[in-house]
Amino acid sequence: MTDKKTAVTVSQIQEDIALITMDLPESGANILKDQLFEELDLAMAKLMEREDLSGVILFSGKPKIFVAGADLKKIVATLDWPDSEIIKFCEKGRAVMARFSRCPFVTVAAIHGASVGGGLELPLWCDFRIATDDRRTVLGLPEVRLGLVPGWAGTARLPRIASLKNAVDLVTSGRLVNAETAKRMGFVDLVVEQADLLDSAVKLIEREAKSKLFAAARRAMMGASPDLGEVNKIVEETGKQIIENKEVYPFAPAVALEHMTRTAELPIKQAWDSESLAMAQVYGSPASRGLLNHFFLVDRNKKQPGLVDLELQPQKIESIGIVGAGLMGKSIAENCLRRGVSVVLFDAQVGLAQAVANQLSQNNTKATITAADNYAEFAELDLVIESVVETLDVKKIVLKKIEAVVKKSTIIATNTSAIPIEKLAVVLKRPRNFCGIHFCHPELMSLVEVVCGPNSGEQTIATAVGLARRLGKMPVAINDGAGFVVNRLLAAMVDHSIRLFTLGVSIESIDESMREFGFLGGPFEIIDTIGIDTCMYAGRTMWEAGLRCVTLSPILPRMVKAGRLGRKSAAGFYQYPNPDGERIWNEEVLDLIAGYRSEAVDDSTARMVKKLNKNPKEIANQILSAIALEATNILQEEIVADSRDIDLCIIHGFSFPQHQGGILFWADQVGIQKVKETLWKIGESEERMEPNEFIKTMADKQWQFYAPS
Repeated sequence: MTDKKTAVTVSQIQEDIALITMDLPESGANILKDQLFEELDLAMAKLMEREDLSGVILFSGKPKIFVAGADLKKIVATLDWPDSEIIKFCEKGRAVMARFSRCPFVTVAAIHGASVGGGLELPLWCDFRIATDDRRTVLGLPEVRLGLVPGWAGTARLPRIASLKNAVDLVTSGRLVNAETAKRMGFVDLVVEQADLLDSAVKLIEREAKSKLFAAARRAMMGASPDLGEVNKIVEETGKQIIENKEVYPFAPAVALEHMTRTAELPIKQAWDSESLAMAQVYGSPASRGLLNHFFLVDRNKKQPGLVDLELQPQKIESIGIVGAGLMGKSIAENCLRRGVSVVLFDAQVGLAQAVANQLSQNNTKATITAADNYAEFAELDLVIESVVETLDVKKIVLKKIEAVVKKSTIIATNTSAIPIEKLAVVLKRPRNFCGIHFCHPELMSLVEVVCGPNSGEQTIATAVGLARRLGKMPVAINDGAGFVVNRLLAAMVDHSIRLFTLGVSIESIDESMREFGFLGGPFEIIDTIGIDTCMYAGRTMWEAGLRCVTLSPILPRMVKAGRLGRKSAAGFYQYPNPDGERIWNEEVLDLIAGYRSEAVDDSTARMVKKLNKNPKEIANQILSAIALEATNILQEEIVADSRDIDLCIIHGFSFPQHQGGILFWADQVGIQKVKETLWKIGESEERMEPNEFIKTMADKQWQFYAPS
């Protein structure tokens, strides 16, 4: 029987200075698990008994991470804890960390790598913090991004070390900063090169042990925050920022702001007691559950990005070709250049590729972009992406021309958003080298759907996944099928939204319902952003493939015929005087499509419409249930390997709100039975919307997509 591996070791860096090294066994990161807490507590208890020490240095044995924060798996498993247990959880962790501020010697945190969440709260209990200037050294309290607040006195100590203004900024935004910024903000004392980290800590201890000033600083910490005169201004400015910050759900930041500004003038003990209550207020909230689920979706994707063999070594990609210099091709090129991948750009429109290349090269220094006059200039490239108009026949012609000139090893990819890879591959002699690399929106979305055609080689898929990661994107390798994942889910939302509109529900009510749910824009705003013509073509492709999530409403073709294509034409369902500005509602659009709304409806439908216009939550419930239905169709067809891939795709492919955790996570939270009942209600007037066997079975057996913790 082997001895349990230790997470904390104590050594002497010199006779009167001890070094505590944290190195959680069998883990790439130090995480504040019970073992690490227990061993830290024991180590400090023993050191505090010694009379020969001038100081202690807290250090990490991990090469990239100081401490990554709390044990999130434990938090997920305890979301249903009563308030009393949550408060105990905060008090227990705080008691261990507090030893670093109560010992008779100087304590210094020597930070290299990420020091975030609880991993920053621990150094905040030390007398001093030294951090390396390495790019991997980032610091912050990002708990609000998980729907939580710091729980180990971070909201109490940081304002008194730095300032209330800086502390509120970091806590309510959840942003991370580098060491130099942390020093300017006041909570890092010294920034050094990694090689000098421990020597600098030793010198600091020697100086402070002689001056004894650290003891006075500890006493000063017990009082109020230093910039109380700015409290009202901080509340006003930060409150506005919380509302405007669309990346973070506002509940936890608002709780943190109220707690921190209210307790700023109190003794620190009362401030951290209040912090425990704030943690209890947000712990287990719906937003926190969703944000934690999203965190684990992203973490899983790093290890398993869908249907790909990660043991295969991707081909080396140093240069890529792009056919199509329109908005999408230009965005893909810009992403490549930003990440140091050289680009050769071609477009059939004379002069367009050169104009785009000239524009992009002005802002780029990491890689080169050149405009090609013909396909022959792709001859030596490693990968070529086709990104032309979403038409099957045009794409076939382009793909055939690409294959005719490139090396036998060159990977060819299509950026199609909906056309099955199988239909495009028929013109190619080397279909093993062909796959889909669908950038959902290179500038706005991080998701890339890597689509495995029936003959796509595993090496091809592994290379496409590797390229997407190199470009800073989030790849998910999926099986082939019209619309793939994101556009099928999007089509379900668009289709049911248009259906509700044709029945008489207003566009404003539909959009407002989904904004209230957490979307940055409603369905009709999203259609305008994507492009009404793009939605129409993609919808037609899916309808021709027999997908039930789409009906061919005449509304989109009518809009296209009138030249209302959305933001790109300054008018769609809304008007856009400034392409990047706010939308403006204009009644003219109703006149344009008035003939396609239900002229005569029965009393039952009229009552339903009236009720929906007054009940945004029910509108959202119907639309979300329609999306969930299509998500289960995708699962049944085995387009993805796991329900978690669908939730990752919908969040990072068209901005499903992170705090809702994904469409299938949402279905679990409201209950599969309720989703089934909603679909039966919709199906009374539209048979295709009845719940499928997947949903009926799950509801009957009370199953969930995510097993209970």
